[in-house]
Amino acid sequence: MSPACRSPVSWFLLALPLSLAAGCGSSSPPSSDAAVGGPVMGAVDDHCAGRPVVVVNPASCTATPPVGGDDEEPAVLYNASGDDDDCKYHVTLSSTPVRLNQNVTFTVTVTALDPAHPNAPVIGADPSIEGTLGELHALPNTNPVTKEPTSGTYTIGPIKFDQTGQWVTRFHFFRDCADLPDSPHGHVAFYLNVP
Repeated sequence: MSPACRSPVSWFLLALPLSLAAGCGSSSPPSSDAAVGGPVMGAVDDHCAGRPVVVVNPASCTATPPVGGDDEEPAVLYNASGDDDDCKYHVTLSSTPVRLNQNVTFTVTVTALDPAHPNAPVIGADPSIEGTLGELHALPNTNPVTKEPTSGTYTIGPIKFDQTGQWVTRFHFFRDCADLPDSPHGHVAFYLNVP
């Protein structure tokens, strides 16, 4: 305890500003001390191990998608990095503190898996995000904006999680392209805990 907190009663009025500044009696934590969520830790992603890496063909962006297609549910990844569903890109995720009903900004870094250009930044991907909690609850619309402050690194926000739990956050890249095997279109999902 600071000397100001031990001051005699006669010094009370003089010591009060010092004792408040020294923290003598503040017991309420600031709101920034609320629990912070983030990526759920788990098994390291290896779904592209042993699979051929897809070489992206920009011309496939405007091609007409085939009727029907693969209805297999893509995997949701643990941790904060992994390869997209089609093994085109490697994605790393970070964010501002994840708290219930507070704005979050995600930073998403996208690099190529193409062996001719390994780890090259993927520019112009213009990612978007969708989030679900369980089968039916979706992220509220907060009109997020995507920016590319440096090549291959994107910020997306504000995003607001309005319920606690383990969310699935899915990022889409080149979303205006047809979702063909060699199209630039890609997507990846991560588990995210909101306390």
